[in-house]
Amino acid sequence: MELEVGDGTTSVVILAAELLKRANELVRNKIHPTNIIGGYRLAMREACKFIEEHLAMKTEKLGKDSLLNVARTSMSSKIVGSDANFFAQLVVDAIQ
Repeated sequence: MELEVGDGTTSVVILAAELLKRANELVRNKIHPTNIIGGYRLAMREACKFIEEHLAMKTEKLGKDSLLNVARTSMSSKIVGSDANFFAQLVVDAIQ
């Protein structure tokens, strides 16, 4: 089985569409948009808190190779393309 790894654009669009779909259902049920936005903001804060407490890791714990892989993956696009290694190294050097 071959896996495709991208920049996550499709996933972000699908997630945003689902949030809008759910918000539309709430508006149709007479929930004020301000309350819907407040709920989304609360959910965002809770999600960020969970990530920080359970999923985040200090960069000092990662080796340079891991940091390079993270930088390379986060910049994977057609624009960077063949220069991905150069830019990944530049980013890692800058954050260290």
